[in-house]
Amino acid sequence: MIKPDTLIRNIPERKEEKRLPMEFGLLCWNVHKKNLGYRFHRFFGELCDRYRIDLLALQEVKIDPNTASSLNAYHFSMAPNMRFFRRTYGVLNGSLVPEYDSTALLSTHREGVIQTRKSAIYSTYPMDNGESLLMVNLHAINFRGSDIYRKEIEAVFDAIRHHHGAMIVTGDFNSWNQERVAYLMKLVGALQLQIGEIEHPHLVKSFMNCRLDHIFYRGLKLIESCALDVKKVSDHNALYARFRTL
Repeated sequence: MIKPDTLIRNIPERKEEKRLPMEFGLLCWNVHKKNLGYRFHRFFGELCDRYRIDLLALQEVKIDPNTASSLNAYHFSMAPNMRFFRRTYGVLNGSLVPEYDSTALLSTHREGVIQTRKSAIYSTYPMDNGESLLMVNLHAINFRGSDIYRKEIEAVFDAIRHHHGAMIVTGDFNSWNQERVAYLMKLVGALQLQIGEIEHPHLVKSFMNCRLDHIFYRGLKLIESCALDVKKVSDHNALYARFRTL
């Protein structure tokens, strides 16, 4: 049994910036439990060489305390939703700067097929302008009806209504029909979040012409955002966005 407030943390032993820089990059990616393999390690290194990646929002991450991970260069907090043998699975927020804090949230309902809960994680980071950034990363419930989807996605948004500053809400929303998309956009509008318009939108994981992965934000300037073709590694392509603080 995983407690709702369970977190797994990594704190690298190195010196780094204490705040996010004026311009910073975010990588959002459902890695399909492939992040411990050589192919992921090689491809992730290539992404880091090509793009500035200050923040990570990963879903379906796999952590094994006995296996080296390319994510260990980042400060990270992980909200697990499943453990199998010695490995833990869930959503992970990572950063090149130390976070202020992180909080985990588990769904009330379980998936209809595999009977696991879904998790979300909320992390706050210091920005160069002295304010704090709240980043929410979630993997929404999938194999349940619309009523349960609405309740679970609303619980994630309810938990962040108190935050009045800069915010990023991202992840795999499993928004695979128009009803789910419409309700998600209603919640996005209520928080005055902007939609990160993605370059190469055909690369975003979709079902029935509805995108599953999204980046929403406010209190920041979006410089660029695009989908990256990484299907050789995962069944989802990654989303990359570069922001500037106001």
